[in-house]
Amino acid sequence: MIVNAGTQAIASGTDAAVGSSGAAVRVFTVHIISDGTAGVAILRNGTSTAGAAYVTESGTINTGKTINYGTQGMVFPSGCFLDVDSHVTAGIVTYNYVK
Repeated sequence: MIVNAGTQAIASGTDAAVGSSGAAVRVFTVHIISDGTAGVAILRNGTSTAGAAYVTESGTINTGKTINYGTQGMVFPSGCFLDVDSHVTAGIVTYNYVK
């Protein structure tokens, strides 16, 4: 069962848990905006940078890039931790909690 659709802003170069830390989530899209160097965003299963990297996405220099994981999304059973480098200047994650 999927509940509580949400979106979360990505602050410049700041790592963060997606939604409630440790709660199972399904990520549908990630949009990252890069500065003069292509930014990198790593989606990890868990609550910190120590979590297993499920996917690594590279941005596009001086513009935004949207990554779509389809209608089923990508499930992170132990929560999703977004690990971004300093070249990701902003963005947004769209997700649902999984119950």
